[in-house]
Amino acid sequence: MAYILTKADIILLGFDWPRYPLIEEYCVQENGKINLSKTLEKTRSARAYYQKKLKDAYTFKMQTGADYSDFSNRYDDYASMERKLGEVVTSIEEIIRALEE
Repeated sequence: MAYILTKADIILLGFDWPRYPLIEEYCVQENGKINLSKTLEKTRSARAYYQKKLKDAYTFKMQTGADYSDFSNRYDDYASMERKLGEVVTSIEEIIRALEE
């Protein structure tokens, strides 16, 4: 089911929008409304990308004994983005749960 709401609809449900600045970057809008389903899919996909980067760094470290900085100087950025996207996913899931109740 597609959940398409206006910003006002989300606020009426009792949620801040956008709660996190990163939401605006991944927000999918259709005709001036927010498609929460597609936004959730997009943020989950982005989070999976960063989770893979972190997993790759861990695997490299375990296989070579190298420091994470040898794998990528962006490791901290990947960890930060994964965490922030996790917060966004949780926030969107909370809104969707409220709609389903």
